[in-house]
Amino acid sequence: VMSGQVPAARRESVKSRVSSQQQRRRDAARVRQRDARRDLTNHARSLALGGGESVEGRAAPPQSGADVMEGDADEDRAARGVNPDATTAAAVLPRHPDFDIVEDQKRMHRRSNSAPGKWSREGVAAFSEGQFMLPEWMVDVPTDLGSAWFVTPRPSGQRCLVVASKGGTVSRLKTGRVLHRFPSALPGGSSNTRHGKAEDTFCILDCVFHSEQSVYYAMDCLAWNGVSLYDCAAEMRLSWLHAKLGDPSAAECEAANEPGAQHRYRFAVPPTQMCDADGLLAAYQAPQPFTRDGLLFLAKDGNYELGVTPLAMLWKDGVCSQYPLDTNSDGSTPERQKVVLALRADTGDVVTGDPQPVSLARLPAQFLASARKGATDSMDDGVDVDADAEGGGVAVQEAGGGRNGWRGSGGLRDGLLLRFAVGDTGLTIQDGLPIAADLLYEGIANQRRGSGADSVTKILFQYYARREPITIEEIGAAVSSKP
Repeated sequence: VMSGQVPAARRESVKSRVSSQQQRRRDAARVRQRDARRDLTNHARSLALGGGESVEGRAAPPQSGADVMEGDADEDRAARGVNPDATTAAAVLPRHPDFDIVEDQKRMHRRSNSAPGKWSREGVAAFSEGQFMLPEWMVDVPTDLGSAWFVTPRPSGQRCLVVASKGGTVSRLKTGRVLHRFPSALPGGSSNTRHGKAEDTFCILDCVFHSEQSVYYAMDCLAWNGVSLYDCAAEMRLSWLHAKLGDPSAAECEAANEPGAQHRYRFAVPPTQMCDADGLLAAYQAPQPFTRDGLLFLAKDGNYELGVTPLAMLWKDGVCSQYPLDTNSDGSTPERQKVVLALRADTGDVVTGDPQPVSLARLPAQFLASARKGATDSMDDGVDVDADAEGGGVAVQEAGGGRNGWRGSGGLRDGLLLRFAVGDTGLTIQDGLPIAADLLYEGIANQRRGSGADSVTKILFQYYARREPITIEEIGAAVSSKP
């Protein structure tokens, strides 16, 4: 697949993206990680033992981050186990020196009387997708991709956080809603597990649940047997994860085995490859027991960040995902790219959902006046209103030439999610960031949308995918060349 030559113009296009904001964010993330070491042991304990509240009794703060598009496709087949033709992570990933440090990290914990998996209402409300590490979408190719990154085929399914503690196991979706309660062979996951009900025995995994196989695919390990791994590098976390739950014949934890009376679901680990040419090709097209929903790239030195991080990237095309482009509710691909943005009620700007939001447009004054009055009648069709230059955007028109006014009740409020389509003029991109957009207003978005407004990288990825996508050949050429 990657043997073909990449046109020079295409390579130059990718090189120009390397110097974009995404590369700068990666550099800044590494500096922050080096200079501001965290201790998330108490955060791990709050998830496992404290009913969603911290040790001090405060609810864990939600973090804003990029939208991670969940694949809704079901797998075509229900094979079990790890593909024998794929390189196992045990062979790819050496024992990391942090292993010896983690073995000595055991701590005494405060006693918690809450039942396993029972959270307070405040704890559930505080739980959000900010409890997960959220990858940015790949809009440039890192110069060190072939030497400093891993690549993993991402299974299609429901992303969830699996927490085993006090003799029970609970999986929660990004909204905090419980997916399953069950006994497991994970540390602390059932009364039959060794030290299963001990206060210092718990396990937290970032998983994708595949319903057809009834298998939890563990994508990352956040805590194991009471030891927090949040601040460990991805190289160490993935080595640990594959040692515990990888090849069932050699895995140290019985959770990798077939289900039983005290172990309701099997846990498996997708194959992790070094992101060289061979590893990339294997992740992209080697047979797997699940349907791929894109490729996940992890920087070897990246910690598990809560919320969005540039040290993890998601990439898709039509070969490795059934849904490389966002789809309508019926599964069809819309003619125009759709975006969801958040409103800043004081200025009328519509912004992305990033930790540092980017304004793409400013709603016309006449439109804002209509909304502030709570008007239900439309404005005159065909109104041509220029955006305020300070907003950095262009005029927002009504999609389809129909009603050009406010649709909704309750007027304006800060953070209101609005749905737009990208018009013919598209995005104006400068220095790797969109600074303006031709937006067609479509209406109020789902306010319970767990991911909030779309991130810059998702908007750019979808935009490039419709016009000039980063192809697997380009990624293959990048990993084969020296930085």
